[in-house]
Amino acid sequence: MLRHRSFWVILFITALVGGGTLFSEHNDYPMELHIEWVGYDTARYSIVHADTVLPVTLNSNCFLAISRYYKAPKMRYAIHTKGDTVVNVNKILIDAILSDFEFVGIHGSESSVDRLVLKLAPRQSKSLRPELRGVELQFEGQCGLAGEPRLDPDTVTLYGSESSLAGIEHLYTLPQTIVGLKDTCVCTLSLDPVWQKHPDLRVSAESVRLFIPVERFTEKKFSVPVQFETTDNQVRARLYPERVDVTLWVSERDYDKVLPDMVQASVQYDAADLPEALSVRVKSFPAYTRVKSVFPSTIQYVILK
Repeated sequence: MLRHRSFWVILFITALVGGGTLFSEHNDYPMELHIEWVGYDTARYSIVHADTVLPVTLNSNCFLAISRYYKAPKMRYAIHTKGDTVVNVNKILIDAILSDFEFVGIHGSESSVDRLVLKLAPRQSKSLRPELRGVELQFEGQCGLAGEPRLDPDTVTLYGSESSLAGIEHLYTLPQTIVGLKDTCVCTLSLDPVWQKHPDLRVSAESVRLFIPVERFTEKKFSVPVQFETTDNQVRARLYPERVDVTLWVSERDYDKVLPDMVQASVQYDAADLPEALSVRVKSFPAYTRVKSVFPSTIQYVILK
C-alpha cells in the first residue's frame, strides 16, 4: 500500500515539474491588440473606415500569454488624431502599445499588417442660434438684471443628413428657474434634445452657458412734465396735474448718470374714445434703468379748442 502511494506521489511531482518546464518555455503566441481613435470631432465627421484591431505575434512563456489573453480584450490603445490618418506599424509602435498595456516578459514581437488606417467623411451641417425658453430669473432683494444675458456658444451646429437637418428649425433651452441671484454669474442650461428624434444627427454642444449680469438697484425719483399727444393738431388740452412723479430702478453704478431730462411722460388723447381720465406712460427713459412706478398713473384733462 505504501509502495503504491509513493508511486502516485512521484508521478504527480514529475508531471508538475514537467508541466512547469513546458509553461516556462518561450514560444510565439498570436494576439489582437485593440485600437481606439480619439481626438477628432465625432459630431462633425462620420467613420468611413477604421482599423480597430492590430494582430501581433508575441514571444513569451505560456504563463504570460495566458495572462495577456484575459487582460487584452479590456484594454484600448488610444491614437490621437484630427482627421484622416495612416499609422505605420513598426516595432516602435508595437513596443509603445505593449508598454501602455503593461505587458512584460516579451522577447520578440511582429505583426502581419504594415499600417493602421482611419478614414473620415464630413457630415452635412446646419447652424442655429439657441433661444431661451422657459428660463426664469429670481433675484434677491433689490438686485436685478444689468444688461442683456448672453449665451455661449451663441451658435450650435447640427451634423447629419440633409433630410434630418431640414426637420429642425429651432434650438431652445429646457425650462429652468435660477434662484437667489445677487451677483453676476454663469449658469449652464441644457438644450432641448430635439436632434435625438433623428438617429443620424450629431450636435456640437448639448448645453449652453448663460452669462447673467447682476447689479444692486436703488430708487431714483423724478418730477417730469406730462406731454399731451393727439392725432388732431387742432386740439389743445389742460392737464391736471401737469407733472407726475416717475420712480426708476437704477443700478448703484449708474445712479449719478441718470438726469431728469432723460425721462419723458405722456398721455394719448383720442377724440373718438373720450375717456374720463388719461393714462400716463413713460415714453422715454434710459435703457439701463427700469420703471418702478408713476404717480399719479392717470390724470384729468380739459379740452381747449
